[in-house]
Amino acid sequence: MTIQEIKAIQISNFLASKGYEPINRKGNKWWYLSPLHTEKTASFKVDLTKNVWYDFALGKGGNIIDLAMQLYHTQNISEVLHMMGHSIILPTIPIQSTCSQKDTSFEDIEVKELAHPALLQYLSRRGVDSITAKRQCVEIHYKSAGKRYFAIGFKNDAGGYELRNPYFKGCIAPKAITTIRNHETACHIFEGFVDYLSYLILHGECDAVVLNSIVNIPSALSMLNKYSQICCHLDNDKAGRMATWQIMEALGDKCTDASNEYEEYKDLNEYLMNKSIAFQQKGRNKF
Repeated sequence: MTIQEIKAIQISNFLASKGYEPINRKGNKWWYLSPLHTEKTASFKVDLTKNVWYDFALGKGGNIIDLAMQLYHTQNISEVLHMMGHSIILPTIPIQSTCSQKDTSFEDIEVKELAHPALLQYLSRRGVDSITAKRQCVEIHYKSAGKRYFAIGFKNDAGGYELRNPYFKGCIAPKAITTIRNHETACHIFEGFVDYLSYLILHGECDAVVLNSIVNIPSALSMLNKYSQICCHLDNDKAGRMATWQIMEALGDKCTDASNEYEEYKDLNEYLMNKSIAFQQKGRNKF
């Protein structure tokens, strides 16, 4: 590995490869129990945007090379290059905004049963029936910049919500994965909740992890590792393929790339939509 290649690695991915997971996430600022000393309160901050770290307890910080020197107990850059070159470090995925700044201005949030005709019609156009949608989602009304809005809400494990309507895609922080457990031996992974709903329509109930952003992959790995089989249903684009590779590299032969089911489409929902249209057309042709 060259110095430039090492600097391109996300510190969060480097820490995940060493078994360190964030205790708290505040936007692009992630807090950890320090990997450099024993502590009970997280004092180690990683800025995902700048890709730098700072240990408030030690008063030290820097880039990923500075951190590697601390972890490997060496000031020899050649030793760092050698050791990192022989380590299994998850490949970097471009950092995506977890929740836009607009999300922090959400006020008067009200969670209801999913029932608004416009939201149900939106999901129907995407091939998702109302019964499936109501079992998995809620309806959220909120105020932003002095105006009232409403959207489909999908709850994550940290108590935040992914938001979706025909005109908006965002989230109410905190951002996190969503886990669905039905005590199966296999677990299915999806980038977003619409793809998860699409799988339910196509194949029925399953154990699942909805990432809600591929940047959340490191925090999902320990839970996924408990399963004997893992099926990745991620997008057929560069980011999705890289994310699938990242999961398979971390968890090994138990992982399967399931995107061949919808290889001609961008994602599982697009495949479902086209399948639904074809089915409807076939029904009309009978008359």
